[in-house]
Amino acid sequence: MDRNVGPFDARLRVAAGVLLALVTAASVLGYTTVPLISDIGAAIIAAVLIIEGSTRRCLLYRALGIDRCPVKS
Repeated sequence: MDRNVGPFDARLRVAAGVLLALVTAASVLGYTTVPLISDIGAAIIAAVLIIEGSTRRCLLYRALGIDRCPVKS
């Protein structure tokens, strides 16, 4: 599968994923109050964002035919 996420978008996804993971960790440790199901969902979303940003491949972009990567690999 070719890369379809540009470098800026990839960095933004990784940063958002890390931030969401930190908020989720704070919630799990009891610093904030968020329901458990929200914690699990947020952790899954954070993992997906970090993986998509790291690999620069997005399955939703692929399904919609979007290509934001300026250079083919």
